[in-house]
Amino acid sequence: MTDEQNPSTAPGKGVHWSRIVLVLSLALNVAILGIVGGAVLRWNAGMDRARTLQARDFGFGPFVGALETEDRRALGREFARSAGDPRAARAKVGAMFGAMITALKADDFDAAGFETLLSEQQKEFARGQQIGARLVAQQIAEMSAQERQAYAERLEEMLRNPPHRPHEQGARGPGNSPGR
Repeated sequence: MTDEQNPSTAPGKGVHWSRIVLVLSLALNVAILGIVGGAVLRWNAGMDRARTLQARDFGFGPFVGALETEDRRALGREFARSAGDPRAARAKVGAMFGAMITALKADDFDAAGFETLLSEQQKEFARGQQIGARLVAQQIAEMSAQERQAYAERLEEMLRNPPHRPHEQGARGPGNSPGR
């Protein structure tokens, strides 16, 4: 036997990629929460961009996007009341990312400390997702059978034919975005 290790079993191999995947996964969670939260609270009379963005997100997006505009607004208000100050939440997540970036740039990387930071951030995201799940289920539970049937049909339609993003279909018409 030699002292050389097999490259596939050498210490540290593969760990780097798993960290990158984990960070990207967390970034995706932040994006999902941002899309759902922002789209619920925003509405444009020209085109209901909230519905469009939510339909593209396979978290709560389609479930929220299939709600009527007023129901989406009410859900957004209730989410804001339940989840707390959105500016404080953004600041907290920003501080978490700052700490993670500092940890990643450190010459002496502390994997256990970084994992703790990731776990804390995941707990914060899970809290928001739990609030969202409870509120969406509550909103649907308050519907009559007829309203729930109409909601189910809108949800099916959104999943079959997601709406186009605003830049894909604007004043120039479908498929005529700048650069084409």
